[in-house]
Amino acid sequence: MPYWTEKQAQDATVFRKFAYSKTDRFRLRKEAEILSSIHHPRIPRLLDFDEGRTHSELIAQFIPGVSMGSLLRNGEAVPDAWRSEITEAVESLHYSGWNHADIKPANILIHGSDAYLVDLDSAARHGEPYSTIPDRSFTPSFAAWRQVAGRGEVSVSDDLFSLALTDFVGSYRRHPFNGHSIFEFFLLGADRLSNMVSKFGKDLMERVCQQYEVMCRLEPSPVETVSPNWRKVRK
Repeated sequence: MPYWTEKQAQDATVFRKFAYSKTDRFRLRKEAEILSSIHHPRIPRLLDFDEGRTHSELIAQFIPGVSMGSLLRNGEAVPDAWRSEITEAVESLHYSGWNHADIKPANILIHGSDAYLVDLDSAARHGEPYSTIPDRSFTPSFAAWRQVAGRGEVSVSDDLFSLALTDFVGSYRRHPFNGHSIFEFFLLGADRLSNMVSKFGKDLMERVCQQYEVMCRLEPSPVETVSPNWRKVRK
């Protein structure tokens, strides 16, 4: 069941998003706040936001196209320009003090040769403790360790890890952890870790190492949950 009900206007010139529960209305209000303060060509423009007695409604620029996730599942081509365009969109969010917090192929729309970053309702403020975010929403298989564990504070590096994962999936059309989260990935034995890591490439490998270092700082007893042989694997 989706967090909200989505509906496009019949003239297909605007995108309407509705929220009814208290939590969903809070998230929609947050998305409207972010969209109203950010003006980037790869992020939909906010046109209007209204809160009524029974529901809230967000009206944004309609972006025609298909999600990157759908293109990958169907074996279709994804324009190379998506990397630079989405990276710039993410940087724009970071400059405003927000993490997207749910970067993944499903939240990237492709229209022609252009890419757009959508669905900002999961966004989190930089420096906010994950444990205090009441509406925390994310996709475990693309989330950073802090997000999955609910520990530490929101950091730019969390989004960059998700972006690196998305880039890997876009390039190789498979998930580097076989659909598992980074938290679950660190629970694998050293032999499996070594075999998988050797196929990651430099960028993702560096991001994975950063995640391991984050875990070591925030996990009270990392040796109890993660094979100590990971130290050998990452060298």
